[in-house]
Amino acid sequence: MSGISLSVDVVNAVSLKIRAVTGLLPDLRGLHDAMGYAARTLTRDHLIGLAGTRHDTANRLGATPSGHWAQAAEKTTFTADATSATITITQPGIGRAMHDVDIHPSGGAKTLTIPLIAQAYNLRAASVWESEGLFVVKGKNSKGSGAALAVKRLSDGSLQPWYLLVPSVHQKQDRSLLPSNAAYERAAVDGAIRYLEFVHRSLS
Repeated sequence: MSGISLSVDVVNAVSLKIRAVTGLLPDLRGLHDAMGYAARTLTRDHLIGLAGTRHDTANRLGATPSGHWAQAAEKTTFTADATSATITITQPGIGRAMHDVDIHPSGGAKTLTIPLIAQAYNLRAASVWESEGLFVVKGKNSKGSGAALAVKRLSDGSLQPWYLLVPSVHQKQDRSLLPSNAAYERAAVDGAIRYLEFVHRSLS
């Protein structure tokens, strides 16, 4: 499954004063657990915020949003050990936060299907191909080539495009899909402070 893992840098993320105190702890697992929990909460909140705003394609088509980034929030987890905390997001497309992404057909398909109307949005073309009577047409330009479309013939004889068929899609990196490095550092520091306050209260 597509996804990404992010390690919280526990050496550079916390302040000098906090680092001096953590040096006295016999086991850093609890500290890293608190830092990872804070970073996971930050990530989930960020993705839920995206889910409420990233509806460009759905809005353009007049379709119901898919909830893709809300699903990513639900698939955000963390692990922690004595050396670090790691946030893992197992959601297709999240890798785009760190690098460009090239999307290719999978499962034996030869093309990707890009929805062109609301009825096609968030539906796999294969699931409606026969029921909607879709078939492929290819337009031609002055060079004798053009876009391939999956279309449906309407009762009046006209053709209604459902999907654009393309061999691949290239997407530029979008760092805004995840919180900034500075935001992760602040979350890690907040988590560390809360943990150290808890330890202090326990020893008092």
